[in-house]
Amino acid sequence: MRAVHTPGKMRLSSAFTLLEVLVSCAVLTMLLMMLASVTRHAGDLWTSGSARVEAFQGARAGFENMTRLLSQATLNTYWDYDNPNNPTRYIRKSELHFLVDDAAVILGGNNYYGQAVFFQAPGNFNASTTTGTTSGGVRDSLTGLLNACGFFVEYSSDAGRGWLPSGLDVQPKERYRLMMWLQPSQELSIYSDGTNSRAWLDRASQEAVPVADNIIVLAVWPKEPDRQAVRTLPDQYHYDSREGAASVPQPPNANQLPPLVQVAMVAIDEASALRLGDRLKSTIDGCLAGLFEANPSTRFESDLQKLEENLARERINYRVFTSVIPLKEAKWSPNQ
Repeated sequence: MRAVHTPGKMRLSSAFTLLEVLVSCAVLTMLLMMLASVTRHAGDLWTSGSARVEAFQGARAGFENMTRLLSQATLNTYWDYDNPNNPTRYIRKSELHFLVDDAAVILGGNNYYGQAVFFQAPGNFNASTTTGTTSGGVRDSLTGLLNACGFFVEYSSDAGRGWLPSGLDVQPKERYRLMMWLQPSQELSIYSDGTNSRAWLDRASQEAVPVADNIIVLAVWPKEPDRQAVRTLPDQYHYDSREGAASVPQPPNANQLPPLVQVAMVAIDEASALRLGDRLKSTIDGCLAGLFEANPSTRFESDLQKLEENLARERINYRVFTSVIPLKEAKWSPNQ
């Protein structure tokens, strides 16, 4: 403050100098800029977080649907004579089938990734479009009927597959997808399989529909409890309940469900897929090379970690979904 002399007294002026006003404006401007920057950064974080959640919502829903159905897998195993005409012993029998194997081996082709799993479960899905009526004396609304189910990862275009909504200008695209096959109860052909134990899968790849985009791999490992002292299942990503069913003695897998199935599913976001463009398949194939092929007991976790490192190196945003699923209908007995 500066002193102002007036006749008879001295008083102080309440006005600011020009320099003080300029300094105050500069400080206020800096504070406003800092506040705007913090607000913008918080908004960007919120938008980015929301986008990530939305990007993987489909993947999470697909994973939960798959694990729910898989936990209900059944074989309806029973004991019967090995040969009704000339019985010598009791063996486990079943008309159903539980199969885990390399997806490319089961389905044929190099556009399938990781393992595929096929089984029967009460999916309550039939081909009728009416409810509460009868067809041929069978009520259409019956529940608890078995369906053939299957899940696998496929890389393909959605052009000409009947997946895109009609009447909309939606461009087809090539993506990795989690595919689901759910065969209606009326069409279940597992019982009259004949000599080919996998003939019931012939229509799986044509009838499967996508349940989630940008799923790059599905790893399925049938296993025994970690606390089990003696291991009877081979250390591999393979399980066939019909394999060796006629052997003497029967192997543990014959007409039995595995007690546990460990599943890992890896998803990337659409933004990463768009950024890679034409390099999507070659980049992801490189990230997956040599992983989830053998010795899951020692390599399952390390292969998963290696894939995460590969994706991070390519600056690909990803999410890993894992679960150990107890099969409710498993009556596991490692011995005959």
